[in-house]
Amino acid sequence: MSRTSLQPLPSLILVFLIGLVACESRPPRDQSSGAQRLIVATTMTVLADLIGQVGGDKIQVKALVPPGGEVHTYQPTPEDIKNVAQAKIVFYNGAHLEEWIDETIRSAGKQDLQIVVLSQGLPVLSADGGEPNPHLWLDVANAKAYVEKIRDSLGKVDTANAAHYADRAKTYMAQLDELDKWILAEVEAIPKARRKLVTLHDAFPYFARRYGFTLHGVLVASPGKEPSARELTQLARRIKRAEVPAVFAEAQFNPKAMEVLARDTGVKVVTNLYNDSLSTGPEANSFMALMKHNVSQIVNALK
Repeated sequence: MSRTSLQPLPSLILVFLIGLVACESRPPRDQSSGAQRLIVATTMTVLADLIGQVGGDKIQVKALVPPGGEVHTYQPTPEDIKNVAQAKIVFYNGAHLEEWIDETIRSAGKQDLQIVVLSQGLPVLSADGGEPNPHLWLDVANAKAYVEKIRDSLGKVDTANAAHYADRAKTYMAQLDELDKWILAEVEAIPKARRKLVTLHDAFPYFARRYGFTLHGVLVASPGKEPSARELTQLARRIKRAEVPAVFAEAQFNPKAMEVLARDTGVKVVTNLYNDSLSTGPEANSFMALMKHNVSQIVNALK
């Protein structure tokens, strides 16, 4: 390398580069008022939608796990750590869902970062092995509790807009009340004897408890594991004995095992439900759409 290549950059170029970095890290602005928007990070797209419903144009929210991603087994990227470091507040579900988030937050190294665990303080059901089942939001009553916690937490870190968050939360909670009533009415179309669920993994106990379904088994104890031939055989026997009309899987998982199970038992198979990830298309691109889509698929398969 020549001596000339090691000389300092001209001061004007340094100023230009520093300006670029500053522009990149500068918080986004509310287009209507010009005020800086609150930067929020969260783990998954379902939570990002709930947060966005409360925050509106006063916030910018980033979900670390992209649509269609698997939150249980997600591997954070350097970009995720950067997004957490830029945020003022981080929301995550907890109940052992995002085992990777604590290390991601530590790696971000932000001392004044506010951290909110949305499931904390809510009663949880036990999954296989005695671990807490983390999928609370599929009961709309729990989703409303999340919204209340989001409202209060945003208001604490951004007091100037606390009333804005309270107003939006009130409006959205009324919509969730209507969603809850709609689900209960839709489920009435299914004969009680056919309100039976078999799912790929144990994501629907809160949904089942709230809306009157009986769970008759799951194919895998946790995502990322393939069922054994013995597990498939045992579940197939249970399905036949209980006369389960259909089996269900989520869109982000490989449906092959569920299709084998359906073929062995002669029941319907539905492989396009959603739980912890929104869709990239319109069918489940918000929490409200996700719940309506799931309910429609379940009702049509079981009634």
